[in-house]
Amino acid sequence: MTPMFRYFLGFQVPVDRAGWLARQLPAVSGDLFAGLKPQNYHLTLCTIAETQAQHPFLRQRVARAFEAGLPAASLIPFGRIVSREMGAELTTIGSVGDVRQLYAGLVTMLETQGLEPMHRKSGLRPHITLGYGACDFEPIPAAWRWTPRELVLIESHVGHSRHRVLQSWTLAPPAQGMFDFMADALPPPLRYAA
Repeated sequence: MTPMFRYFLGFQVPVDRAGWLARQLPAVSGDLFAGLKPQNYHLTLCTIAETQAQHPFLRQRVARAFEAGLPAASLIPFGRIVSREMGAELTTIGSVGDVRQLYAGLVTMLETQGLEPMHRKSGLRPHITLGYGACDFEPIPAAWRWTPRELVLIESHVGHSRHRVLQSWTLAPPAQGMFDFMADALPPPLRYAA
C-alpha cells in the first residue's frame, strides 16, 4: 500500500538560493522529466515515517528527542548539477564527514523516542533533488558552500508536491577552527610533576 504522507528531517534551501538553483538547471526536453518547485528544494537527512493518514503525535516525539539540544551545523560543499537515472540533483564535492557526523548525532537522539531512519541502509549521500524523471545532460558546475541554519521536520503529501513544515529547530553555528597564527596567542600547556 502506497503511503499518503511521508515525514522527514532535513534542511530547506533558502529562497534566494532556491531561485538560483532553478536557473542553473538546463532546459530538459521530454515528457518524463518534471522539475520540482524551487520552494520544495531541500536536503533530506532521513525519512522517519510513512503513513496512510496524518501522524497525530510524530512532531511531539521528534521535539522530545531534540529537547537536550542539537549538534552544531556543518558546512555542505556542493559542486555540480548532474542527471541521474531518475532525475536531476545538486551533488556534493569534497569531504562531507561533518554532515555525516551531524546526521549520526540526530539519529542517536531520535532513537531515544523509538524513531529510526528509513531508506538509509547504505548511509547518507547529501544532495538536493531538483527534479524527477528521465533526463540527460552533461554535469553543470554549481559551486555553493552552504551551512544550514535550521533543521526542519516536513510532512510531504506523497504525489501532490506539497510540503508542510511541522517544526523547525535552530542549529548552533559550526565550531570555529583554529588558524595556525593563533597558536602563538595560546598559553603553554600545563605540565604536571610526576
